[in-house]
Amino acid sequence: MTKRIYERNKIGDDLTRDQVEELQQFGALEWEPRDIAIYFGFDIGQFTAEYNDPESLVSLAITRGRLQALATVNKALLGNAQAGDLPSINHLEKLRREKSFKTSKLDIFGSFDNEKAFRRVYEYMTEGRTNDLSNNEKLFLDLLSIINSIDRHIGKRATIKFLTQQLGYSYDRAADYYNQADALFYSNRSTTKEALRNKYAELLEDLAHAAKNVAATPKDFEAVSEIIAKAAKIRKLDEPEIQRLPPQMYMRPLRVFSLTTDVIGLPAVNRQEVSEQIQRLAVPEATKSRLRRESLVEDVDIIEFLNYGKQSEN
Repeated sequence: MTKRIYERNKIGDDLTRDQVEELQQFGALEWEPRDIAIYFGFDIGQFTAEYNDPESLVSLAITRGRLQALATVNKALLGNAQAGDLPSINHLEKLRREKSFKTSKLDIFGSFDNEKAFRRVYEYMTEGRTNDLSNNEKLFLDLLSIINSIDRHIGKRATIKFLTQQLGYSYDRAADYYNQADALFYSNRSTTKEALRNKYAELLEDLAHAAKNVAATPKDFEAVSEIIAKAAKIRKLDEPEIQRLPPQMYMRPLRVFSLTTDVIGLPAVNRQEVSEQIQRLAVPEATKSRLRRESLVEDVDIIEFLNYGKQSEN
């Protein structure tokens, strides 16, 4: 099937002022692009493409209308809260916490680069400290903890099936939550492969504990030791540690260029000795003359130097 190519701003360039104002109103009402296109009589595919293009005139009008409506509501809410209206104060605080939760989720589950966010989660998971977390953050982390526990007992496929069929999440959201639970419990702030290695190693350790509890013969205990060895191998404990060089070894060396040795604390150069060394070289006289100039034994004739450059170009 041939993919249709849409022209940027084909509809947006022809919008009248009244149509732009109506688009802003529909943006405030959160209308779907298909409904807006049908209302105006626009081509649905072309309008939807411009609607989804964040740089298009249509998208800008829709976004402006949505933001203006949101600003109007929030300003009114802020005014009521400042006047002492308790429901407005509670609702405003809820909006702020919801926005804070979105930012915190990005910090926590993005790359763990934010040390403060990581420390808050760590303290919550290990010590139960909840002062710095919103209710939504606590619920979300508890959900990930439940997902991790279910996964350890019944595996990934059954866990995602539980989230979709029992809790009503879409498959995409269930898979996303599963991946975030993996990142939270098994990642050491490094790579996905390392997180998976830690995960499977812990599963093997659980299996080893279970096998040890029912072991009765030397052969059973040998099987337990093999499981433990596999867990150690997954964590690469059988490999030698990489020797890390001190940070100074990775620093670029400092280089100082100077025409005089006293700048770097060396004794002055004896130009006469240098001249005698050059004179003893078995090279043409022109080369000796150049070496004497470069070593500052002889002064450089600027005019001669420029003339030589012109001759070289010709």
